[in-house]
Amino acid sequence: MTELQVHLARHAAESAPRPVGVSFDGEVRFVIMPFQDYERLSRSQRVAGRTEDLGSDMLEAIRAVEPGQGSKEAEARSNDCVGRG
Repeated sequence: MTELQVHLARHAAESAPRPVGVSFDGEVRFVIMPFQDYERLSRSQRVAGRTEDLGSDMLEAIRAVEPGQGSKEAEARSNDCVGRG
């Protein structure tokens, strides 16, 4: 087994519970992680944008959204805490 294979096998084993950074010249250049984690992260990528770049239809749809029951309950608990302070 070559030195690279030994190091890769060790890092792969370490990456099972958490990602492992691989650095060159003191800078992390690669991350080794379980493939399932990579797939999950790839599916959940979000894109940031400015509200000025949204169309009027999208802005109106956002304005029309009502909070779910969980949000309403969290707001009520938050208001209770603020009222006690």
